[in-house]
Amino acid sequence: MKQNPADTQEFDGSRHIPGDFPVRSSWSASYRFWFVAVFFAAVWVALPTLFQPAYRPDVIELQLVGREWVLATRKHPMLPAWLLESVNLLTHRAFAAPFVASQLCMLLSLWSVWTLGRKLLSERLALIGTFAMLPYWFFTVESVKFNQNIPLIAFWSWTVLLIFQAFQANRLRFWVGAGLTLGLAFHSKYSAVFLVLALLSCMTFHRKWRNHWKSPGPYLTALVAFLVFLPHLIWICQDNFTSLVYAAQSEQDFKPRLLSHFMQPLKFLFCEAGYLVLSLLILLPILGRRWKRKQHRDTATKDGEYYLSFCIGVPLLLHLLISGMTSKPLNPEYGAAFWPFFGITLLLRFQADDRPASFFRSFHGVLLAEMLMICVFLVQSITSPYLTEAPRRFHFPMQQLGAECDRIWSSRFTVPCPTLSGDWWLVGNAAYSMQGRPSVHFYWHDINDPQVKPTGTWSKDEDVNEQGGILLWQLPHDADAHDEPDEAAVASVPEFVALRFPHAEVLPEILTLRYQTGANVPPVKIGVAVIPPNDR
Repeated sequence: MKQNPADTQEFDGSRHIPGDFPVRSSWSASYRFWFVAVFFAAVWVALPTLFQPAYRPDVIELQLVGREWVLATRKHPMLPAWLLESVNLLTHRAFAAPFVASQLCMLLSLWSVWTLGRKLLSERLALIGTFAMLPYWFFTVESVKFNQNIPLIAFWSWTVLLIFQAFQANRLRFWVGAGLTLGLAFHSKYSAVFLVLALLSCMTFHRKWRNHWKSPGPYLTALVAFLVFLPHLIWICQDNFTSLVYAAQSEQDFKPRLLSHFMQPLKFLFCEAGYLVLSLLILLPILGRRWKRKQHRDTATKDGEYYLSFCIGVPLLLHLLISGMTSKPLNPEYGAAFWPFFGITLLLRFQADDRPASFFRSFHGVLLAEMLMICVFLVQSITSPYLTEAPRRFHFPMQQLGAECDRIWSSRFTVPCPTLSGDWWLVGNAAYSMQGRPSVHFYWHDINDPQVKPTGTWSKDEDVNEQGGILLWQLPHDADAHDEPDEAAVASVPEFVALRFPHAEVLPEILTLRYQTGANVPPVKIGVAVIPPNDR
């Protein structure tokens, strides 16, 4: 039997199958990709900037930690906080900075999908396989919540791309680049270990790729990733493995039930599948109603489908096993990094209609799906307080609280306010909005417990008592201002004020601020205490 030359073609990391675009094919396809991707990135920067007057809790946490440039907290590595603070500095702390940071990560992820897709498919199929992920939940509505998962998606995707190129071409630059992106993925979130397990499994079971164990490439990748992640490993050892203790404590707090061992994995799988429905609908004009597996595929196409199936399937299977063994519910965002190559994987596996008419039908589906996600976002941002009669966190009066704290401090002292402490959500919003952007001294657990230490490593109770600052805590909706320290007023002051900050002066006024929504929701009421600086 005569062998197809394509089956023996060596993958050099830049192989390209042109599509049917008429003239200047590569330029035309690249232009279409960047135009569409950047356009929708701009849309998802503008939407939250216009319709969400405050940030979500994850963003506030990264804002206050990023200011300190610490290596990590007890919960996560802090590369996402550094990235957000860098964008803050470049944009002069523009309100849109977290949304810009999110969309930059989304563009990086989509670029890696497009780069790999055009090496294994025609440019037209690579485009639609990439565009099919544009309306993905974590690329759209959930992308406005910049947290550890957003940079993880970007670095995870680029590691997948570079490792595949390294497997196929065995070139030094791919192995080194993969080590760099893998180390950055670990600096984003520890769950990058699931990608490592997927890559090791793929390399072990693929007959041709097993030969790489005899070459220096994989060990070079491991060395570069280790060196990139080494500062954080040193921090973990110096901080007595705080992050591992935190994870163990969260497991102890959870009480499993027998039925949960079966229901929690199914729930996680159902949620992950639900986020991919729009992508599947977009690909229907290309794949047809009856999906047929490709009969004639060259070696690179087979390798690509095999490899991406491992990169998606192994982390998903491990999460299902963990959820089943522990019966612990898993947040659907844990699977966000698995799916950017989902559309490309389907087009590699099944027979696709590469005609221009099918492409444009699918592209029209992309536009409709994006419009649907925009409508979902607008309903969530504008109408949800009217429907639920309760505000969302992104309706919080962040700017007003910062202005009130500036007023309170400047009316008493001439030096800038150095520190805020108390309810971390309140002080995080206030600190970001205040003129001097003071440092935040905050706790994740019971602040009234004298044994509990603050989450951050940049301050102590003694520092706040020495430098001075403002304490904030939330009060019940029916709390009233008081001129004299009566019993009700004393009862409304949290224990931590006297316990941790004995020099604090509790102010009689209560800050009453309305949420940034037209719905009839109760205002937020905030108690305030001031710690005078020693050098006033």
